[in-house]
Amino acid sequence: MNINSLSFVDTDTKWNLSKVEFKSLTLLVGASGVGKTQILESILKLRAIVKGKSISGTRWEIDFTTLDGSNYVWKGEFEQTGKSILRIKSDNDKEEDDNNPKINHEELYLNDKKIIDRDTNKIIFDGQKTVKLAQDKSVMNLLKEEDLISPAFQGFQRIIFSDQVESKRRPQRFNPDFITKERILQKYKTIESIRESDENIITKLYLAYHNAEDIIHSITERFIDIFPFVTEIKIAPLEFEDGDNTPSLLREIPFIQIKEKNVEDWVIQPHISSGMYRTLMHLSELYLCSEGSIILIDEFENSLGVNCIDELTVDLQNSSHRNLQFIITSHHPYIINQVNFKNWKLVTRKGSQVVTREANDLIDFNKSKQKAFIQLTQLEEFTTGITE
Repeated sequence: MNINSLSFVDTDTKWNLSKVEFKSLTLLVGASGVGKTQILESILKLRAIVKGKSISGTRWEIDFTTLDGSNYVWKGEFEQTGKSILRIKSDNDKEEDDNNPKINHEELYLNDKKIIDRDTNKIIFDGQKTVKLAQDKSVMNLLKEEDLISPAFQGFQRIIFSDQVESKRRPQRFNPDFITKERILQKYKTIESIRESDENIITKLYLAYHNAEDIIHSITERFIDIFPFVTEIKIAPLEFEDGDNTPSLLREIPFIQIKEKNVEDWVIQPHISSGMYRTLMHLSELYLCSEGSIILIDEFENSLGVNCIDELTVDLQNSSHRNLQFIITSHHPYIINQVNFKNWKLVTRKGSQVVTREANDLIDFNKSKQKAFIQLTQLEEFTTGITE
């Protein structure tokens, strides 16, 4: 999927994002606190709504294109109740909680044809009135099995929030299929099946390590380009000494391990530096995420050294061989300077109103790239974040 444009309003907080248009790579730049992160969060809220969540006071309009080339425009609004954002139901909750925010209205267009027209009393789908459906869920969730809506629903499942800053320290998720490794290796035997799976990125790396050696070779080769003191990468369960009391289940979990020049032992995942680990995770996502993925990265520079920033930014811009979209935020000069200035989008605000502007409205593209960056940093809108 590719997001073409988005406008978003949170009436609970009065936060209002004017229509913003996205490219295959969009770099959101601007002063701290102007709303760059909230733009990413707005996209994630829409993903949550598609998955069945109800969010008080949310109003949106999003234009997107799915993998099959279909163009959708989705509009909607939840009533304002002031309830906590993304309330997650427990197993004991009713299917529809009367206290959940309800949908006030919703519309969905497919290639300029309205296929959903909804208000508080009825839902019209493809010209026909549906049976009564849950009022606190979007039709994107309620009718996700329908042929006209399924591609849109699936598209939102391909939105990835790539937050790798603390990922090295997170507990590794255990997959029961690892009890017998042959089961998971037989389940995903091709790179296409690995990419389309719902497995986490380390499990995908493990599967590719065994079933897609050419991809692992590409990832490893690129990683060594960035870190030339590395000689090899493997993704495998740790080797334990005889008599070790580690539970047998934990012995089956794969870990990333790196071999370095002139170092005898493998460097295991918890001991890999944050910058190296995050670099490997981003590279792995580029190669192993599903086609049509939208990758959101907030403050891309976090935990990365200058060498990593330069190289990874190049990789983002050179990933045209895959059908991917990147929406990233940064105020780091190395990243802004590395990304083509035609992909910059300056974010500013006036009160709770957030506005984005194309770089070509502000900068003379006839000047050099370096001069364009200097022009950006000298703009009052960039330094203060305020829209007049």
